[in-house]
Amino acid sequence: MLRKIFFVSMIIVSVFLFSACSNSSSESSDNSMEGAEDSGDEAGFVENEESSSDGEQEGTTEDSKAEADTKTETEGTSSRSKKQMIIYEGQIAIEVKDYNEAYDKITDEINRVDGYIVESSEYSSGENDELRNGELTIRVPQENFRPFMSSLESASAKVLEKRTHGDDVTEEYVDLESRLRSKEAVEERLLTFLNEAEKTEDLLKISDDLSSVQEEIEQIKGRMTYLEDNVAFSTVTLSIRERSVNIAEIQTQDSLNTWERAQSFFMKTVNGIITMFSGLFVFFVGMSPVLVPLLIIGGGVWMIIRKRKKRNSNES
Repeated sequence: MLRKIFFVSMIIVSVFLFSACSNSSSESSDNSMEGAEDSGDEAGFVENEESSSDGEQEGTTEDSKAEADTKTETEGTSSRSKKQMIIYEGQIAIEVKDYNEAYDKITDEINRVDGYIVESSEYSSGENDELRNGELTIRVPQENFRPFMSSLESASAKVLEKRTHGDDVTEEYVDLESRLRSKEAVEERLLTFLNEAEKTEDLLKISDDLSSVQEEIEQIKGRMTYLEDNVAFSTVTLSIRERSVNIAEIQTQDSLNTWERAQSFFMKTVNGIITMFSGLFVFFVGMSPVLVPLLIIGGGVWMIIRKRKKRNSNES
């Protein structure tokens, strides 16, 4: 009996074990298929991602190139804008021993620094116009401005006055560049419209606008050229004065004019005396309406006082 029960139990257990193994195998195969599918999906995803990455990389490369070009252009514009544009001017007045010698030295120095004289003038001074003086307006390259000012000091016997001034026009020049680009863009559009216009009134209107824009462009270019020229060449105003060295000479009898000077002094003395008496006469005549009554009153008072003194002296 026990053997039968044990045998039945073993059969049941075997059936359960077989069922469990079958389920495990099917689940394993299912999991393998799912894993393969998942692997395929992942592979596809990776492939898509790689292709997408390649596309993005290509796009990024193009964008980088565009950004690099833009950056280069910006840096170029920025470097041009950062360049300081300063107009230098100087005024100096010097005293020299010999005008001709100093003038020759200064002109040699002007030629040495690649400068040129814009304007010059000369004039004489002194009692007998024996001293020579001059005024020069000189243009020199900006890099030679300060060395040239120092050389003028060296060529002089004394510096009477010196002044330098710098005007920064960088901001104005950058603004002109921006305005020029804007006006040229407008000019290009107007030329395009002019070529496409068909009506006469449109042609006239566009031509007027184009002329106005082109005139503004020429004005801007002219101002830019003016600033560039004044920045490239500095202006120096030089004043040269010759030093006077006078030696006194012994005067001759003719130069002394003793007799003439004595006569002149005598006549001045006589004229002074005549002028004095004439002034006194004019004074008394002019004051007579006041002086005569005063004299009469004063004389009467004096006589009364004198009589009283005389009477008192007789009584005593």
